Amino acid sequence: MDHRALETRENASPLRVGLVIGQLTVGGAERQLWEVVRGLDRRFVPIVYCLADGPGPMATAVTDLGVTVRTIGDRGVRRVRKLAQQLVADAVDVVHSWLFIANGYAWATRWYGVRQPLITSARNCKVQGRLSQVVNMLAFRGSRSIVVNSEDVAAYVRRWYAAPAQRIRVVHNGIDTARFHAAHVINAIPAAGTVVTVGRLVPQKNHELFLTAAGRLAQDFPQLRFVIVGDGPLRGGLETRARELGIAARVQFTGERPDVETILSGASLFWLTSLWEGMPNVVLEALASGVPVIATDVGGTRELMRPGIDGFVVPPGNAAAIVDCSRGLLADPDQWGRFSAAARDRAEAFSTGRMVSTLSRLYEQAARESR
Repeated sequence: MDHRALETRENASPLRVGLVIGQLTVGGAERQLWEVVRGLDRRFVPIVYCLADGPGPMATAVTDLGVTVRTIGDRGVRRVRKLAQQLVADAVDVVHSWLFIANGYAWATRWYGVRQPLITSARNCKVQGRLSQVVNMLAFRGSRSIVVNSEDVAAYVRRWYAAPAQRIRVVHNGIDTARFHAAHVINAIPAAGTVVTVGRLVPQKNHELFLTAAGRLAQDFPQLRFVIVGDGPLRGGLETRARELGIAARVQFTGERPDVETILSGASLFWLTSLWEGMPNVVLEALASGVPVIATDVGGTRELMRPGIDGFVVPPGNAAAIVDCSRGLLADPDQWGRFSAAARDRAEAFSTGRMVSTLSRLYEQAARESR
């Protein structure tokens, strides 16, 4: 870009980017949206549209950045019409929808006169219902770009939604590594001896597998504790299961915690036992904290890690593999130290700056082409 073009771009009015999301609860996608609006520079004015009836806890984190959050509410056609009216009133230049439910509503605003370029998203490989499949197929075909957070999700939307391959852009999740890096260099297994997992207590995360593996590993390491960060509808059943396995005294259910980085900083291992994922942020957080990761081979997890270098990837549902990999690391402090250092190094490849820069270019390109 020559100096005249650069000066023209810097003097132009900021691009108004409408970010549409189903809800603003505490979750991976919501956290990534927050990272994006936090990272966009003065060339952009982000506005967040939450489709839920209430704003949710992450709305406060967004508004604290000085970013406007609109709560749309309603259902069906009324929700589409209300969203369209708000997008027009706010004079947005580009619409970027997050997650499958938001794609459909953002695309349907075309019925009510919204003509701004649409960027859709897919962030996991969860199979949706037939209606969602049809609506998202139409949304993907009607969008300028389709942002996915892993190669695995890219393959999924091509296969399941017939998404146009030439429009798919892989933009890996970003992480603020400074938040999770320990203040000191970790060169030995933390004396406390904890295995941590972070995630909603829902079927997708398969905490039942976590507890099964914990019950087996606990027999070899009497001082080892297990920490489950997060809350959800399965908590009562999981607490009962821990008692049945005889490890209730060694398993801590923390509920939702705002200081995950503090918990990870003292962890020995991180386990991800999910049945499906897109690009799990918690794996990046663990890596940035210098914690070796053992994760089920789902979604884009393999793209985040270097198996055998900073952690291990195991078949979904395989408790024995989780235990074997964990036992090897906990019994070999030298190997644990190498994995810890490699984990911190690996996390640097997934900075928020890189993610925001890529999305910024997509927004500018979409706006430029629409003109």
